[in-house]
Amino acid sequence: MKELRCLAFSEQEVAAAIIERRRKLREPLPEGSIQKVSYHIENGVTVTIRAVNGIGRENVLVIPESEASAALVNYCMSRGIPMPAVSEKYLHMVNDALTLIITVRFNKAHRGAYAGTEDPAGALAGKARMF
Repeated sequence: MKELRCLAFSEQEVAAAIIERRRKLREPLPEGSIQKVSYHIENGVTVTIRAVNGIGRENVLVIPESEASAALVNYCMSRGIPMPAVSEKYLHMVNDALTLIITVRFNKAHRGAYAGTEDPAGALAGKARMF
C-alpha cells in the first residue's frame, strides 16, 4: 500500500525556497530583484529564476530538479510541514504549479496477516483468540 501527497507551490514560494537554501549553503544568488520564475520540463523539471539588478542587467539562475526538490523539502520542514524521511520525492507540473509529489510505501503487514506456509493460527491454534 502507498500514500501519495502533493504539495503545490507558487512561483514566489519556489523562489523563496531556492534562495533560502542557497543562502544557507553560501552558494551564488542572482543579483537584483526577481522578475520571473519559469519551468522547463524535459528529463525532469528545471527551474529558471530571472532577476534584474539596479542598472537593468538581467541575471539568470538555472536550478536542476535535484536542487529544487531539496530546496522545497527544506522550505516545508522549516515551516513545520512534516516530510517523511523514507519516501520517494519528485517534482511535477500540475495546473501550471510546481508540485512536490511524495510517495510513502507502507511495509507493515496487516494485523492477522501471515506469510508463506506458516500456520495462520500459530501457537494459538485451538485456543480462543482475542483481537
